[in-house]
Amino acid sequence: MKMPRGTASPAVMKLAQPAAEPLVIARVDAIPVELPLAKPMFMAGVKIERAENLLVRIEARNGAVGWGEAASATVTGELLPGMVAAVERYLAPLLIGQDALQHAMLTARCAQALRHNRGTKAAVEMALLDLVGRHLRVPVSDLLGGALRESVRPMWLLGNRTAAEDIAEARRKQEDGFNFFKLKVGVRSVEEEIEETLALREALGEDVTLCADANMGYTLPIAGHYIARTAGARLLFLEQPLRNDDLAGMAALARTSPIPLGADQAIDSVKDILDYQRAGAAAGVNLKTRRLGGVSVTVHAGRICETLGLSIDLACKVAESSISAAALVQIGAVLANLDWGISPTNYYLAVDTVREPLHPQHGVVAVTRGYGLGVEVLEDVIARYRVC
Repeated sequence: MKMPRGTASPAVMKLAQPAAEPLVIARVDAIPVELPLAKPMFMAGVKIERAENLLVRIEARNGAVGWGEAASATVTGELLPGMVAAVERYLAPLLIGQDALQHAMLTARCAQALRHNRGTKAAVEMALLDLVGRHLRVPVSDLLGGALRESVRPMWLLGNRTAAEDIAEARRKQEDGFNFFKLKVGVRSVEEEIEETLALREALGEDVTLCADANMGYTLPIAGHYIARTAGARLLFLEQPLRNDDLAGMAALARTSPIPLGADQAIDSVKDILDYQRAGAAAGVNLKTRRLGGVSVTVHAGRICETLGLSIDLACKVAESSISAAALVQIGAVLANLDWGISPTNYYLAVDTVREPLHPQHGVVAVTRGYGLGVEVLEDVIARYRVC
């Protein structure tokens, strides 16, 4: 039957139906917690025993709840009291009464409200995406464009007091299925760390992937010495050997290094990625939601890295719980070039925040098809470790 002129076809009329009922945000809570580590971890200049993290809980009028998380960090100046204040005074008022289904618009609004506070804004967006995914009954990866893989390959961080402890721990983790390790260097003398790197390679065998992270703990001469002496260990990459403001030094080191260099603390924005790529200062970058300011911007940065030919290492800070870990896995699922692996850090905690913490099985972490982030948060545990 011919439709009258000016009348839309049934297909067009179906597309033009009113949007779904809004998912109105009723409350936003900023919850600071201190979670104990299973054992201390030693990084350049610091001993970590507890994780000071911000949890964000967003509840809709229909009772649905979404969760987000970001670690505090002295290196960026985001500490728990300031993170809580940023949510309560500035971000929550922008969200309450709004439709969470407009999460992209709300995320942009929050990004513009505060100049820095990237970790805080990342936790808020994570909670928004978790809430929307649960409401729509889809995983966050679907909201980010769709998963490209069913699992991701995590690494295990080695950061004990001695080389013997690191080797013993790595061997135990091999039995659990891990075949990818990152050694924390820049902590002891460089000669000790050279010896340990070579010993680790010998102890773990040729099939294990090994990389190292100096956390800005080296000077240019010391980094050059470490690289020259450990070339035989076939490290996948050496992460941030120099200070985050030493782009020229990283570029000079990269020109002669047989080990690919990675940038971490230097990467706070897409501009930083472009600067490092143009300078030839790194072969890859470490992407963190708390440094870049959100889940969606991290996906955007990852796709830019792919275009530029840069490798990617996705990571949480030591130690974020399975809330952040689940978000990291969802991001890893949608990025094509995850060739430097993924580093969730929930398994370094003595206490996690969810009923079934994310743990590798046979060397990989499955990409869940659960709704939102796919984890069931334990609010009683969070209440127990809340600090103020």
